[in-house]
Amino acid sequence: MPRLLLMRHAKSSWSDPRTADHDRPLNDRGLKAAPRMGRWLQSQGIQPDRVLSSTANRAASTAELVAATFEVVPPVDHFRDLYHAATDDILELLATEAGDAEVVLLVAHNPGIEDFVSRTTSCMEFCPTAVIAVIDFTQDWSDLVIDASGTLAALWRPKELPKE
Repeated sequence: MPRLLLMRHAKSSWSDPRTADHDRPLNDRGLKAAPRMGRWLQSQGIQPDRVLSSTANRAASTAELVAATFEVVPPVDHFRDLYHAATDDILELLATEAGDAEVVLLVAHNPGIEDFVSRTTSCMEFCPTAVIAVIDFTQDWSDLVIDASGTLAALWRPKELPKE
């Protein structure tokens, strides 16, 4: 059964108003939250086989920081199509890129993250930065463009996790 770890990028910096949106880096809080979420996944016994990330600096950095926490570091691939992607864009990318991975971590942006959770699980959830929604599907990745109904198995917000 395919499992999607859908993550919103960690908190980004707005310190330089001249920085293009796509190029904004993580701020200090984001630099701490991303690896913390990776460690949380490990504590839950979850290891992604593959990481798919938006090319935006804040998302790519989040993906790399999370991936680096695992003993077996999963490959991280970056896709411009995930930058402010809508649900259909995410489904299409999963159908074509997830391959034979059982667990995929996908790092992208809001409102696409909240919309994806709502549309695929019928659950309305607030998705702040660095949130991870765990969605289980019964169909293969390639079939998600036809039937994208899944089950929200968990949703972890950094502020709601136990202190490390």
